[in-house]
Amino acid sequence: MKDFLLEINVEELPTSYARPALDKLKSAFIERLALERISHGDINVYGTASTLVCYIKDMQLKQEDLCQEISGPPKRIAFDENNNLTPQGIGFAKNQGANAKDLKIKSTPKGEYVFIVKKIKARPTKEVLQVLIPEAIKSISFPKIMKWDDSGTRFARPIESILVLLDKENIKIRMGNIPAGIAKGLSAGAYLKKLQKSCVLDQDKRKSEIENMIKLAQKKLGLDEYIDKNLLEETNFLVRLPVLMIGDFDKKFLEVPRDVLAASMSKHQRIFTLSRDGKLVNKFIAILDGKGRDIAKMKKVYGNILEARLKDSLFFYNEDIKKPLSELTPKLKDLIFHKDLGNMFEKIQRLEDLSLFISEKLNIDPVKKNDIKKAAYLSKSDLVTQMVGEFPSLQGVMGMEYSLKSGEKESVAIAIKEHYLPKGLDDNLPETIEGAVLAIGDRIDNIVGLLGSGIEPKGSFDPFGIRRNSQGLIQIINYKSLRLEIAGIIRKAIELYKGKLKIFPEELEKKVINYIKERLESLAPDTRPLELKQAVLRSGCNDIVSAFKRVGALSEISAEKYFLKAAKVCERTSNILKGAKAEKIGEVNEGLLKEDLEKEVWKAYSANSGAIKDLIKKEKYKEATRAYGEAFFEVLHKFFDNVLVNAEDKALRQNRLAMMQAINKLYTNDVADLAMLPQIVVE
Repeated sequence: MKDFLLEINVEELPTSYARPALDKLKSAFIERLALERISHGDINVYGTASTLVCYIKDMQLKQEDLCQEISGPPKRIAFDENNNLTPQGIGFAKNQGANAKDLKIKSTPKGEYVFIVKKIKARPTKEVLQVLIPEAIKSISFPKIMKWDDSGTRFARPIESILVLLDKENIKIRMGNIPAGIAKGLSAGAYLKKLQKSCVLDQDKRKSEIENMIKLAQKKLGLDEYIDKNLLEETNFLVRLPVLMIGDFDKKFLEVPRDVLAASMSKHQRIFTLSRDGKLVNKFIAILDGKGRDIAKMKKVYGNILEARLKDSLFFYNEDIKKPLSELTPKLKDLIFHKDLGNMFEKIQRLEDLSLFISEKLNIDPVKKNDIKKAAYLSKSDLVTQMVGEFPSLQGVMGMEYSLKSGEKESVAIAIKEHYLPKGLDDNLPETIEGAVLAIGDRIDNIVGLLGSGIEPKGSFDPFGIRRNSQGLIQIINYKSLRLEIAGIIRKAIELYKGKLKIFPEELEKKVINYIKERLESLAPDTRPLELKQAVLRSGCNDIVSAFKRVGALSEISAEKYFLKAAKVCERTSNILKGAKAEKIGEVNEGLLKEDLEKEVWKAYSANSGAIKDLIKKEKYKEATRAYGEAFFEVLHKFFDNVLVNAEDKALRQNRLAMMQAINKLYTNDVADLAMLPQIVVE
């Protein structure tokens, strides 16, 4: 057992790439070492934007031996009646690189079979690593990659060197034209300590140090304890040895909106704004890299750059507010939404209509409806302002600021800002109904348009944010408990594109619903079993709030006996119906019920279906499940044991199938198709 270290030195990565790259590097080693039968101790990854390190304790120096049993043809085919090998038997041995004497006979439930035991020789770990490491590095995916030489090697940024140590041995890795790093006389552990002396290598420790430094400075200055988490993560991967500096700027720039100041500071200099009682002060914090810096000189440099940037921001702001926001809206005709989908002015026209359609479905009062329409008209106007041109992250924020300056109602202004929320899975959600409606309309228009023009995300590649739009749509609807029929809104959105889309409306509607369903499956709480989520979504996701409620309710009772009974009823009726796909199943004809047991089953349906439907309608899913299981489990068990559903008489057979279908759909149409659950056993 020896310790192992991999160091990848790379031109500075975008800071958002660094942590995912380290996580992927770790998972790649875990997976590949297991496949290669190399045992090891703890795996840790460390790094900055320019260095990725993987350190593994106690790596085994050679693979574990492996004996592999390979099954061949049945004995009766491999040997003739005289116990001589047939051509098939000879061929099997030859293909496995074995002699006839190596063949063994083994009894199996299917009869006697020929098999061979192959001993796979263990290779030294050094040899395995020479193949494994390039594969692990290539497995790291990024939103964008580049090729920097003629070797075909691709990565987010050019790799400058790769150092590999197994104890004190330098292992050369061939990967394009990338040079090998050398650490003479140092073991993997000693080299790691050397790295740790020169910088804070552990990204989590480094981040914690930066956070504590900022909090301490804020406390000493009597300022609010607030830290921009995104900027903290970005700064963390820009520095190796963090040093805090406090600077200041001219108070006149405080008249610029807070978000503008924060965007200007974070984008250009990665510096943190400071506030007291919620109001910005003319001070900032910067995290420098490396001790021994001339702080006074750096403070002056930062101050001069910030002064120039804030002058620009103040100029943009003053220029933008010279005209009401509504006067900028027609300029959206010159801004392309998508080459196949028209311009941004056409988009806001669709958004007005779609938002009003959603408002009507939600019975929103006329005053708020007018506010939503106004907000839709102004929602994208800030895209043609100088401020958003410089700081795209401020879209929506500046729309709110400029609409207030233009004399618009506060509810309209807030809706403009909120319709961009959430920007990610952990972001804030719209709080106002105006903002929520606008956000839903915008996202459905985006999803329908992009999928309808033939664009689809592939793996992690989603440049148009279709996945993000779908996730945001689901989050908003569930958070605000909005009871909407998604299919109807999708149809309206398709209609508003007026023939610009490449996919037929019916096909596109199904495509969009299926895409939303896939996102729902991943967004429903991770604590819920996947099969249960799939069972719920099989019964429909047209009402997203209902889907979340059903997943939650059924998860809470999934271990109850009555739940398992209900699942068994779904399973048995479903299995019967699967075998009768070609049958034309209509309604139940009571006059064709002959057997006492089938009459008893139908009596159970007639007596209980109304109450079960009522419980489902009231969204009492636990109670409905109990009633369903108790009503049908016992009687169906007797029925299936004593009555042949697939009778020879066609009319009788179809009537019995119709009864099974009625019982099945009573629950599966609106709650969940519990037949999808694995191993349904009722004790």
